[in-house]
Amino acid sequence: MVQIVQVRDKRQFDIFIKFPFKLYKNNPYWIPPLISDEKFTLNKKKNPAFEFSDAELWLAYKDGKVVGRIAG
Repeated sequence: MVQIVQVRDKRQFDIFIKFPFKLYKNNPYWIPPLISDEKFTLNKKKNPAFEFSDAELWLAYKDGKVVGRIAG
């Protein structure tokens, strides 16, 4: 069963940011984003877009391992 957990702390946020690197590490066509850009884009305190909008982040776990992420 897949469990969906809302990202609530820095550790979970870092896992959220780094998950695609794990998922696509063997894909020769994947171009990884800059981690600093991803962190800025999703940081509600730094990104001015969040003055007019909101977003939540979730991690999907299966058997204790991250298998996906959701932003919305």
